Amino acid sequence: MAKRLLEEDIEAVSDISNGCVHAGVAGTGEGASPAKLRGINRTDCLESDRGTIEPVKKTQRLMYSDDDVEKIVNDRVRRALLAMSEKCAPVPRLLREVFTPNDPVHGLIHLPAIVKMIVDTRIFQRMRHIRQLGICSHVYPGATHNRFFHSIGTAFLAHELMKGLRQRQPELGITDRDVLCATLAALCHDLGHPSFSHMFEMFVHELGRERRQHEEKKQRDEGRVGPLPEALEEEIRRYETFTHEAASVKFLDIIFEELEGPLAEAGLRVDAEGDDFVCIRELIDPPKNSLEELMDRRLLRREWSKAIRGRPADKAWMYEVVSNWRSGIDVDKFDYFRRDALYLGIHREFDHNRYLMGIKVINDSDGVPTISPPEKDRDSLRDNMLELRKMLHRTAYQHKTVKKLELHMIDILKIMDKATRVTGTGGKKMSMSEAAANFDPVAYAKLTDSFVETRLVDGEDLALQTAAAEYDKRIVNRELMRLVGDWDLPRREESAFNSVIPLPKADDVIRAVSAAYAKCAVVLKPEQAERAVDISELRCQVASFSYGMGAKDPISRVLFHSTKDGTLKPSLADAEAKPLRQKVFFFWNPVDRPSDELTLQRLNLAFKIWATNHVDAAEGRAPTTTATADSSRPSPAAVAATSNCSLAVPGGAAAAAAAPRRRCLKSLKIQASCPAGDDAVILAAVACQQRAGLSSVPELP
Repeated sequence: MAKRLLEEDIEAVSDISNGCVHAGVAGTGEGASPAKLRGINRTDCLESDRGTIEPVKKTQRLMYSDDDVEKIVNDRVRRALLAMSEKCAPVPRLLREVFTPNDPVHGLIHLPAIVKMIVDTRIFQRMRHIRQLGICSHVYPGATHNRFFHSIGTAFLAHELMKGLRQRQPELGITDRDVLCATLAALCHDLGHPSFSHMFEMFVHELGRERRQHEEKKQRDEGRVGPLPEALEEEIRRYETFTHEAASVKFLDIIFEELEGPLAEAGLRVDAEGDDFVCIRELIDPPKNSLEELMDRRLLRREWSKAIRGRPADKAWMYEVVSNWRSGIDVDKFDYFRRDALYLGIHREFDHNRYLMGIKVINDSDGVPTISPPEKDRDSLRDNMLELRKMLHRTAYQHKTVKKLELHMIDILKIMDKATRVTGTGGKKMSMSEAAANFDPVAYAKLTDSFVETRLVDGEDLALQTAAAEYDKRIVNRELMRLVGDWDLPRREESAFNSVIPLPKADDVIRAVSAAYAKCAVVLKPEQAERAVDISELRCQVASFSYGMGAKDPISRVLFHSTKDGTLKPSLADAEAKPLRQKVFFFWNPVDRPSDELTLQRLNLAFKIWATNHVDAAEGRAPTTTATADSSRPSPAAVAATSNCSLAVPGGAAAAAAAPRRRCLKSLKIQASCPAGDDAVILAAVACQQRAGLSSVPELP
């Protein structure tokens, strides 16, 4: 029922909104005088059932009692004070943005006081001594930035993202607790990184692999069959599955315990709205495989609580802020893309601020809320972010010299691991790998770049003389292993039969190249003796340069929206997208004497033969079957007659001309320090060797 309000009612409410009416009105109704309001004839207003104020004709006169006026005024006062209190409520002490470091990437940033309390813990401060890019600084001297500031920068971006969404979409019901959970997860996501960052993980995994091979061989030699004993299997698996994310969560639990009081004061708790502590852990390391499986089965919303305990399905979008399981586009990458490019000296960057200001939360086709960028930013995301990620991997993270240094440093860590003992919980002594695989919080916290490098250069520990000598030789004096081959595997569209060329296992490549070298080395300059190359001198690493999701295109996993009407825009396949490039690095690390060019060329020949056989096997062709040669190339006999490379072609030019022709190896995009020579000549010579029965091209094991 509509009620008439006098103009004084409106004035009273306006005064209250400006803080001019005694607060007692809101709670008791006292302080407003109905008598003062009653009986005054001014412009009247009509309050509709929708709560809006509409003008009423002067001829429309309604009489109402003192109780009616008092009820109306008190109701308006209460609503005005409530709105004012929501706007003017004091910010809790630990949520005030008083932590203001000056970041070289983001400038002056503002973060809550609780962030400063976590930053000032011993666990967080250790990241000052862990370089972001590990050994990469020996190739790019400027890349000495650390995990410490990267973590703070990531927290800042998460904080800004959450605040922006709360301001633009109040219907999401984003609370201070939600903002704090995302901010602290971003802050602590790299707590568990050991010395040299990801390289140390490779070192621990390598120890696990070697231990498994040793135990399985031992079991075979003893005539025993079946799996390894359960306790031994569990121990080896701890090495093989070690990750810094798991260590981060364990360090986070220690911080939760140390700062229990301040975190509670800041608002973190467990109640019907969610478990904030579990939420932070899950934001750092979400169960990506489980979530993807549920999404593929279209059961994500229905069975969300089976995979996630920190927040309900209505806030599923929060799990795309720090470690985005859906598309890999998250604030962690926004920070390290910009930060790494800056310190590497690469003048290319992605405008993450545009992304943060443009996103909104919408529901996907299954009713699960997800972060959605504007459709107009689709090309920018691909060209300026995803391609930037590939470029950083190709030019820096997976640079051939960086890979050499990493392999040498892993060898040094293996030597060091046998001699160095770290004091852990209760004074227990353990190796570095044991501290990591079994996660001793006291010992593991000591594993920083400074810990390793100081012991290698100070000469104080005689037990580390061998490791120190190797460090001086390889890292300081840069006597590095030689590059035999650097092969970009063909993509599906580059394959002759549109086949997927699988990324091989490193051990399989080493065995195959070693066998090919033993059989085909004499093809090059047979008058010179063949140098024995032990299989232990051969090293291989496989790498992938992608958008972050392997062969999948992350853009196809992102829901875009129209900025005009907010409607969903379907994710269309992009024919120009090339999300994955796979690479095989093959090195020779001579031990007893320096490398020589001829042996390097012969190894390159063996690597090329293996690569060709690997492609042929993937395309379903026998290793000796050949593709039609390019008619523009000279015949093998003609090339053999004019080549500077000395080859042994049994049967002479006629035999070379009659030899079956095979794919040109240059099409396989293989680079090398010392190429073996013209591919047509090499293939003709190898084919003639095989026809004459003097040698055979080895197949893949």
